[in-house]
Amino acid sequence: MSATAATAVQGRTASAASAGRWPALAFTVIVAVAAAYAFSPRPTPPFAPTAVHPDGLLVTGLARSGTRLLAVGEQGRILVADDARGPWHEATVEPQRGSTLTQVKFIDDKTAIAVGHDGWILRSSDGGESWNETFFIESPKPDAAADAGLAPPADAGFSVEPPADDAGAAPAASAWTPPPLQPDPLLGIAGPFDGRLFAYGGFGLMLSSTDAGQSWQRVSAEAISDHHLYGIVRATDRSLIVVGERGLMARSGDDGQSWSKLPSVYDGSFFGALVLPSKALLAYGMRGNVYRSDDDGKTWQKSTTPVSSSLFGGNVSPRGEIVLVGAGSVILVSNDDGRSFTQPLPGNPHDLAAVLPLTSSNLLTAGDGGLELTQIGGVAEGAQP
Repeated sequence: MSATAATAVQGRTASAASAGRWPALAFTVIVAVAAAYAFSPRPTPPFAPTAVHPDGLLVTGLARSGTRLLAVGEQGRILVADDARGPWHEATVEPQRGSTLTQVKFIDDKTAIAVGHDGWILRSSDGGESWNETFFIESPKPDAAADAGLAPPADAGFSVEPPADDAGAAPAASAWTPPPLQPDPLLGIAGPFDGRLFAYGGFGLMLSSTDAGQSWQRVSAEAISDHHLYGIVRATDRSLIVVGERGLMARSGDDGQSWSKLPSVYDGSFFGALVLPSKALLAYGMRGNVYRSDDDGKTWQKSTTPVSSSLFGGNVSPRGEIVLVGAGSVILVSNDDGRSFTQPLPGNPHDLAAVLPLTSSNLLTAGDGGLELTQIGGVAEGAQP
């Protein structure tokens, strides 16, 4: 082979080798660029709130302000939605005690109060998205209970005991002494009545607040001290009526500072009370018993109900019907201002603790089966939100 031919062959070989390296070089560049992009800083994309499916969750309280819906229940969980069909997401609770919450109430468009076991009170000022603790009763330590006298928590922000009498003054022989504060459950919220809120519950536990739930003071009265308290309403004469265990009905004419028992109309427990659109009062409770008063609680008449199931929750629909719910998923409706009730739908094994009328015929109910949408006066939706 001549020198010229050899040179040509070598040139073609080098050219072919160079052409073969280009794909490898291009691949290397692509990998390097991809790696640089993957590890380069950039803003995190927003994520939608985690959806909660509240079927099967114990829910004991409901509240609404505009389109905002709140539901509270077991383990201190608070659920939030802007449509009853969902999606529901979980609110932020600080600190999360894990105590069961029993009731929730909006006191204005954005401010809400939730109460529960262990005297736990939470407050939200952003429509229920985040909650902060404003009251909690610590359980006494077993080894220090006797020495501490089962005293209330030492947190200076929580005013729980009334001021002490003058030092050295001997107590009157007939004076009633409030029992030591215990971590009893709170079962309801009432008010505000002229700026005063009440939280109430087991074994006569009652607290009041005059600063929209930011701080709480204990209310003690012998008339209510040994009863579970389930409902407080205000009559047209501005007196307060509390109902509770063992047929308790008591009245306060001084904004809840003192209470006196009313004559008994029923020996069983009342689990709630309502002020009706007509300003009549309604008390409901065990074995389907409902009582109604047209004279600010001075006298009561028994309403007609078709069931003997205990009634745990009640509300008034936008059209003025009174709706009560209770054991066995019973739903009762009254169109005659609470004088009589009918049962529009059959019950089921679940118990209902609260009801929130959404329209004149649609209800959001809560209980040991979670949340459920129900239509009365028509075909039940049977849809889980």
